[in-house]
Amino acid sequence: MDAVDDLGDAIDATRNFLTPVRAGLWLRLAILALFVGGLGTGFPSAPTGDVGPAAEQAPGPGAEAVPDEALLAAALVVGFLALLWLGYAFVAAIMEFVFIESLRSETVRVRRYSNANVGRGIRLFGFRVALLAITLLVGATPVVATVFGLGGIDGGVGVVGFAGLFAVGVYLVYAVINRFTSEFVAPVMLLEERGVLSAWRRFWPTVRANWLEYVVYLVLVWIIQAAVGIAVSILMLVAGIVVAIPFVVVAVLLFALGDVGAILAAVVVLTGILAFVLAALLVQVPVVSYFKYYALLLLGDTNAELDLIPDQRAAIRADGGEEPSGPVRDDSSRSVGTERDREPDESERDADGDWTDDYGWNDDDEEIDDWDDAGWGEEDDRDRDDRRERDDSGDDDRDRGW
Repeated sequence: MDAVDDLGDAIDATRNFLTPVRAGLWLRLAILALFVGGLGTGFPSAPTGDVGPAAEQAPGPGAEAVPDEALLAAALVVGFLALLWLGYAFVAAIMEFVFIESLRSETVRVRRYSNANVGRGIRLFGFRVALLAITLLVGATPVVATVFGLGGIDGGVGVVGFAGLFAVGVYLVYAVINRFTSEFVAPVMLLEERGVLSAWRRFWPTVRANWLEYVVYLVLVWIIQAAVGIAVSILMLVAGIVVAIPFVVVAVLLFALGDVGAILAAVVVLTGILAFVLAALLVQVPVVSYFKYYALLLLGDTNAELDLIPDQRAAIRADGGEEPSGPVRDDSSRSVGTERDREPDESERDADGDWTDDYGWNDDDEEIDDWDDAGWGEEDDRDRDDRRERDDSGDDDRDRGW
């Protein structure tokens, strides 16, 4: 299946894009990874702890004496965090197209691609916010109603559990729609200059015609993301320890110098935190690039008209993909076996009518006169025609491996 084969092809595409290592390229991609890595499109985490019917829980001490100033301050903090998240999500929507265009062109130009995709980013941002609001409304309303006994709904354990399962199902639908929008619909928006809904209508027939491919894609992505998440967490922990050691040592020494040293120590600690964040983002660069390439490869395999990366596809596949319109990799990186399997056309014969060494059939620029010269087997003392064993019908009875 394409969803399985593209796992390996995505590794090759990511390696070709990120190597040789260039500091400027990786730093710009680290900035994009800050927004494309999922923080701007995630779903709020579920509440934890004992959640029971409000009627059965006695108010704690002092619960009725909460000052109005405290409630106002809490509301302001929540409002500020909401505005901060909305601003982040808006930038993340634009960076989604910047990252896709960077993978497509293999050149990272943050400002140029951002200016060119502001309109698409606004549309994608609006779709994400609307999708999140609908998900919260549909998924959280039954849970809130059962927990607090609203509308005469019995807040028993069974009802609450059923409402929780319903909310989980709603979240799964949200997760699928959100991922497909980011990984497949956004590239269609970029390729054909469409809006979100128009791009969904363009992409939906491809999903219906290849539904099994996309189901396998979802399963594989979630499994691989879980495994990669564990590995990345361990790697970040190690990176954090390595980065923290020198900064902590310097901060302790400065703190011992007095008030001025304490200020310098705070600056050193802040610098160490920023260094750790940068290291974490650099670790995310190949991960985010890999999953984006995986989705783009699957999109092009299931619908050639929606292929955004034909050049990269042709470069990593010797036996498939459209021929690139721009520069391609050296022929030495292509599969020799596939080149031999290809049948040359009449224009590629030499003057004697034989196939030349352009396809690696004879590296010594010599014509192939017999099977020995081509290395296809050793001739014995008998004539080749005498070695053919025929059956009663006159056909060859010996398996020559052809």
